[in-house]
Amino acid sequence: FIRIPLRAEDQKYADIDGRWMKEVLRELIQFSQDDRNSGRLFWGRNLGTSAHDLSQDWAEQNFRELGLEAINRRGFALEPVWQLNRWSIEFIQGENVFTLPSSRPPEKTLSTSTFGSTYDLIWLGTGTEADYLGRDVTVKAVLIQDIPRPGTLRHSIRSEDALERAYAHGAAAVGIVYGISDNFAVWQRTGGRPGFNIGYTDGVHLRELLGAGETVSVKLNYQSELIPGRSGDSVLGVLPGSGDENVIIIAHIDGYFDSASDNASGVAVMMGLIKHFAQIPRSQRRRNLIFMSSLGHHSGPGARWLHDEKDSALANTAMVINLEHVAVVRTKYWGPSLRKMNAVSPMRWWLWGSEQLLDIVLDSFQNFNVAVTGDMENRASGEMGAVARDITSLQVITSPEIKHTEQDTEEWVPMVGLEQIARAYAKIIDGANALHIDELRPALSN
Repeated sequence: FIRIPLRAEDQKYADIDGRWMKEVLRELIQFSQDDRNSGRLFWGRNLGTSAHDLSQDWAEQNFRELGLEAINRRGFALEPVWQLNRWSIEFIQGENVFTLPSSRPPEKTLSTSTFGSTYDLIWLGTGTEADYLGRDVTVKAVLIQDIPRPGTLRHSIRSEDALERAYAHGAAAVGIVYGISDNFAVWQRTGGRPGFNIGYTDGVHLRELLGAGETVSVKLNYQSELIPGRSGDSVLGVLPGSGDENVIIIAHIDGYFDSASDNASGVAVMMGLIKHFAQIPRSQRRRNLIFMSSLGHHSGPGARWLHDEKDSALANTAMVINLEHVAVVRTKYWGPSLRKMNAVSPMRWWLWGSEQLLDIVLDSFQNFNVAVTGDMENRASGEMGAVARDITSLQVITSPEIKHTEQDTEEWVPMVGLEQIARAYAKIIDGANALHIDELRPALSN
């Protein structure tokens, strides 16, 4: 990876070390690995599970060891937690019964009958209205190609409303063929209705069988349950400054599978920022830094409570920063493969703040080689979504093809990327602390 030497004025950020943060990321991922090894089928650091609880215990321990004060937990009652107890997806071609390595149930799927349900398969392209002309999909399982939109989770199957259209046309189940490369395993939801997911390579295999005139059916057998009464915590801690104003820094800790980019990367950068600022004398830290290991928004409330209770939760707050999917390897499609490059992926970005803060943010990105889109997002996403316009706010975020897949593993998060974005955020915080709180706000709110 390309490493940009630090400018003289930025030498004070040299202690923010990508290697150290990558080790933090690996520690967090281990809770996901332990969850998988325990036998859990839908594994990771998912809300309402012991792996999530242990991850937050680990976050609290790190907060203490790195020197945060006033450490506390904010508890939330969770909606009933989905648990998958057994699943199988089998394909039948004449006398041949086979499975495919990337096949997965949809998250939050309901149980089938004890003996499962079998449907004939139909290939339906990308599932647009044009794909239904002359086709009868009643009581069939339709296979729909889902094309990722670069940099976002809004895939074609969502933007084209292909799921709803399939069921409206009478399909009994929907098979989602994810991506245009490789064979990623993903658990995309189908709204509680029958369905399954497969990767691109496996999808092509089924498409070719159907294209050759073969009759192929799929047998789905899922046994799941909803477990009520679970709760989850966000963990907060404070690095006191010399004044009474705050900067809140958020990273969500939940995640599907290893969830290295989403969001062990953000948590690792949060720990790197704590380590850096804790070494600076309190007298030189103008504002209190409040760090929050958020319980997460995948199946929980995330940081929405900051919005719901903004009059108290955001009192005396100068800025909120969200650390989410902050460092991912840049890729290039090459035939049916998504190839990694020796560069960090550019990110989407959001700022709700003044022109002065904008200059600080963009200069910091440039100083540390943080690549972003040429235009800013028109809204914030993830943890920042609910609170973005309540207060001066900032985030960079990217959503690569491996997001929410079982392939979101540590090799997709480069040490250089962690280092670059952590140093940029540290410089942004320093720059913001040189401005009065009113000088940080967008002009329309002054």
